[in-house]
Amino acid sequence: MSGALAGLRVLDCTHVIAGAWCSLILADLGADVVKIEPPAGETTRGHPGAAFRAFDFVNRNKRAIALDLTTEAGAGVVRRLARAADVFVENYRPGSLDRMGLGYEAIKAINPKIVYASVSGFGLDGPYRDRGGFDLIAQAMSGIMSFTGEEGSDKPVAAGVPISDLNAGVFAAVGVLAALRARDQSGEGQHVETSLLESALAYTVWETGMFLTTGEVAKRQGTRHRLAAPYEALKTADGHMVVGVNNQRLWLRFCEAIGAPEMAEEEAFARPNRRVRNRDALQARIEAILMTDTSANWMARLEAKGVPAGPLNTIAEAWADPQVQARGLLAEVAGRRFVRTPIKLHGTPVALNRGPAEVGEHTREVLAEAGFSGEEIEALIANGAAAVERKEAAT
Repeated sequence: MSGALAGLRVLDCTHVIAGAWCSLILADLGADVVKIEPPAGETTRGHPGAAFRAFDFVNRNKRAIALDLTTEAGAGVVRRLARAADVFVENYRPGSLDRMGLGYEAIKAINPKIVYASVSGFGLDGPYRDRGGFDLIAQAMSGIMSFTGEEGSDKPVAAGVPISDLNAGVFAAVGVLAALRARDQSGEGQHVETSLLESALAYTVWETGMFLTTGEVAKRQGTRHRLAAPYEALKTADGHMVVGVNNQRLWLRFCEAIGAPEMAEEEAFARPNRRVRNRDALQARIEAILMTDTSANWMARLEAKGVPAGPLNTIAEAWADPQVQARGLLAEVAGRRFVRTPIKLHGTPVALNRGPAEVGEHTREVLAEAGFSGEEIEALIANGAAAVERKEAAT
């Protein structure tokens, strides 16, 4: 493995998205990530032969071993692997791994230098500590669903991607990197933790700031910005486009670009606060003009004036965009395409070296590296504490 984190060993004792996303980022940065799964595999692998496996897209670039952690022998393997590990990532419900002898205190006793990252629904303390957490619940409880959706609607709307899961994974990865830096100074590891609820709340930074400052509770505004106008999706002759006019200089340029310079000086729209206050009338005026031509033509005119604008893409159109293609965010490995971690390190580039592993594909390899003898490995497989890839077992 190459990359900024080359030489680091990460034990990935996670399932579903949040924890796996954390370890995926570390893997893309060069760490050797060993995914620990139950012998039957993680549920996100889906049924055999499924056309799409959610598992693959948060677990490529990792090696995979299969262990039954409910057995003392299986848990013992993890403890032995932890002796030489730098990072341990888990997202079980708080207390679950403690009962298996795999909690932070137990792993720290084996390896005081380890950085142990825990991602949970609500955190390791507080009245909701023992609750299970999912992205949708975190989005609802953080307030995000109360101000996402069309203005005036009372219908709850979740973000179209699992933002609390993914944010928690990113925050956990940042915490791991900070803890590794601290370890460079102190020689000691530490416990890093974050939660889905807190990760969702952290992304309400403006809505929370507004509430703490003025007492105002954020409401649904559709695609509109709370503090600027026009900053939203607008109708054109062939669909929609989005514009971002967040200061007076851009407002003047916008009016010139759409051929309505006189609108810039109208009393109702002349200043930023007036445009926000009169945004319904503003939108109607602008859309009456934009609906006379296509989104592409309007975007060309706005770009010529330096006004930020963009198309409203489908996911297929987004990946076909020439800017996205030029940046090389997709990488091919094992005959399939995957999304790279969007961090550009020009000296130690992010790299995809492996496709998603099958259940237990690297069990023998990883255990042998950790010093298990061939007899020990075969005994673990024979008694069900460990498992190997099914096709390997068949041979």
